[in-house]
Amino acid sequence: MTHETTEITLMPRGRPGAQRLWAYLALSTVSLINLISFMPKFPKPHELAWGDAVNYYRMSEQTGAAVENPFALRMLSPWIVHRGNLLTGLSLDVLWVAFTFVVTLATILVFFEFLRSYLKLQLFTSVLAAVALACTFWYAPYAFSNPWLVDPLNNLLYLLAIWFILKRKLIPFAIVIVLGAINKETTLLLAPLYPLIAWTRGRSFRDRDVLGGIGVFVVAVGIYIGYRLWAQNLIGGDYGFGAGQSNSGLLDNIRFALNASKGTGQVELFSTFHFFWLIFGYGLYQQYRRHGLRAELLIASVWLFACCLAGRLVATDTARVFVMMAPLILALTAVVLDQQRGEGRRLWVGALFFLYVAVNLRFVGGAAVFWVDAVALLIFAALVSFPKTPSWPRAKIFNGFQPHQGTLEVGDVKSS
Repeated sequence: MTHETTEITLMPRGRPGAQRLWAYLALSTVSLINLISFMPKFPKPHELAWGDAVNYYRMSEQTGAAVENPFALRMLSPWIVHRGNLLTGLSLDVLWVAFTFVVTLATILVFFEFLRSYLKLQLFTSVLAAVALACTFWYAPYAFSNPWLVDPLNNLLYLLAIWFILKRKLIPFAIVIVLGAINKETTLLLAPLYPLIAWTRGRSFRDRDVLGGIGVFVVAVGIYIGYRLWAQNLIGGDYGFGAGQSNSGLLDNIRFALNASKGTGQVELFSTFHFFWLIFGYGLYQQYRRHGLRAELLIASVWLFACCLAGRLVATDTARVFVMMAPLILALTAVVLDQQRGEGRRLWVGALFFLYVAVNLRFVGGAAVFWVDAVALLIFAALVSFPKTPSWPRAKIFNGFQPHQGTLEVGDVKSS
């Protein structure tokens, strides 16, 4: 803990509404700069689409297009763009870019509110962590460079689902899970997390939240199965659940995915978040020390990591799979760094966020990335190794005037 006088001098000025407005403007500016920097060139950018994006663009041209499995059943994002085209007459490219930007920016703003409103972090830390999320390459800049993907909406729904789990909002959580499953089936993996966290609170399977979460899981799976049957009838094809491209079997898909990027999986995994992985690990350790195995952020992080491992078994892009953990990794990193109070320490916290942005936006490359990670870890190690800032002598503390109580005598001054 730092000294109260330090806390007062670092309080942001202005009303909360004005603070949020300036934060929103800053985050919007960062996102717009990234969009301009990474978006494909017009007039026909879809001709440069690659990977999954080619299939999703075709689906936005025609709802129910018979593209390869598993892309054919991820209809929500392409359908929204398709409807936008029918209603506005704008080109599909313009609508895809606009949709990707708006949804990604909404995710960044929701993340800021998650840090500020739910985790009660400082404005300074909340803004920097949201900027870091906006600059996490595989989370936003990559989506801007290939803006025909379902990932941006999937990221928003994942973040909302995690927040609704922690806030015990069962009905909104159920809606998000169902919508997310239609956008991308992996969202169903989050459904068991609600009853799991509810059980850790009460340690009883008869708990109302536990039963409600189990019910939502069963209903969501049932709705998704019904949706798959309807979608396959619309497309006129038979797509196996868990099958890969060309509708190959699940085991063949796992074998194909595991053979991809052979020998570089660990490097790709680390490079997704660089040195933030280590700060995140320290945050998990703190959560365990304070709350034990009932720490909800710890449970959510472990569960989501397991989901990403399962996802990597059937997908070839390690970074695109594990970047789904970005909200939790950056949130716990922000929780750890938020403990560093004082003007001097804020400077070093800002330096850590800057280094993270630098490696994600490719300001540095090659061997220099290793040295950036090493320097960042040394800075972090120094911050946590010397947690206390020098305090003023107790006699010099001044915490402001005391409220008037009908006397002119000066009351005792509080101290920390």
